[in-house]
Amino acid sequence: MKAIQAWIEKYLVPVMNKITQNFWFGIVADAILYIVPFSMVSTIPSLWGILRRFVPVLPDISALSTYSFGMIGLFVVFIIPYNCLTKLEKKDRAMIAGFTGIGAYMLCMNMVSVDGGYLVDLSKFGAGGMFTSMFVGLIVALVYKLMIQFSFFGEDSVIPDFVKNWFDNILAILISLFIAFLFTNILKIDVFTMVQFLMKPVTGFAQSMPGVVMITFLQNIFYFFGISGWVFTPVTRTITQAAMAENAALVAEGLAPKNIYAYGFSRYHHIGGQGATLPLAFYMLFAKSKRYRVLGKATLVPSIFNINEPLQYGAVVGNPFMLIPTVLIAIILPAFSYLWFTFGWGTINYVNFDMNFAPNAISAFMMSGGDFRNVILVCINLLIAAVIWFPFFKAADKAELQKEQEREAAKAAKKAAKEAAAD
Repeated sequence: MKAIQAWIEKYLVPVMNKITQNFWFGIVADAILYIVPFSMVSTIPSLWGILRRFVPVLPDISALSTYSFGMIGLFVVFIIPYNCLTKLEKKDRAMIAGFTGIGAYMLCMNMVSVDGGYLVDLSKFGAGGMFTSMFVGLIVALVYKLMIQFSFFGEDSVIPDFVKNWFDNILAILISLFIAFLFTNILKIDVFTMVQFLMKPVTGFAQSMPGVVMITFLQNIFYFFGISGWVFTPVTRTITQAAMAENAALVAEGLAPKNIYAYGFSRYHHIGGQGATLPLAFYMLFAKSKRYRVLGKATLVPSIFNINEPLQYGAVVGNPFMLIPTVLIAIILPAFSYLWFTFGWGTINYVNFDMNFAPNAISAFMMSGGDFRNVILVCINLLIAAVIWFPFFKAADKAELQKEQEREAAKAAKKAAKEAAAD
């Protein structure tokens, strides 16, 4: 255990820290966080749609989802260049950089002229186009970053700053739009298809059982060594949101959803938070050691709502007793969940219910469009996690109790010696 921990701390932790502190990684990560509210807003039409099944006279409010979650690709391509210039402390160019990102993105859409208007696939604006929006957004951000020191005017120019800003952005705008024009109109390359092709090895692997297990394993094992699984969010959320959008489109066409690793799949194996620690919080209520008993009282209720950082850092992270259950849960629960959907025992997620803090059973029910079999999967995985955690927690609790007793004995002996010396 010590050898593994030393190796990870020496080699992996520095690499992960370097990645998370990378300028471009931070820009993409921030973009993902910015779109979360739009994804959460789309939860309301999803819930309303379930209610309409029982009350058909209710109006259709799906447009709220279409123009919130359904536009996140467009939002991301604005946010990435905007963030880039903001981080570079060039806020005067940030807004225009974001608008340039939108223009370049739409230029890549290959709009078809029809009866004097233009026809475009609306899905390209949403989660289905997120990889492309990131690609375009990063290119525009790079262009602006390279042009950041360029100016048509000297520092002593008497021209107003806002006028300077107009002209100084022209070259970056032209270069960004020309790159998009070059791909789309001259080289005749469909940028959306190109990006999907380039990402296919990643997205294809993520939709396989080994891919699902590996992603969960990396999240859990890095968390065990103190690196929150949130560092994987820019990658995992992009994959799962696109998969969810495709599933929703398939269901709208009367077909069955096919992407198992869609947004919300983690609800089936991160029960009580990453690492399925809800049973652990419950066990701690009955711990013999004072430390775990107090921690259980403090973390049980938050764990029900998938908030387990205090529990993880208080009882799991770096604890030798917790490594084996962390690994077993990271392998068994996602693999079992994947097989559950492969065999058709539940409905693959297709409803965007973006409420991370909702109890897992509720999320499973909502995201499956109201399939109770998905709730059963959560319950089964909860029991599996409980069985896995139990013996290792008992061992950890026993060791902690022994430490507490030794500390109390040492404290009592010290007190007795002090009293004897006083006499």
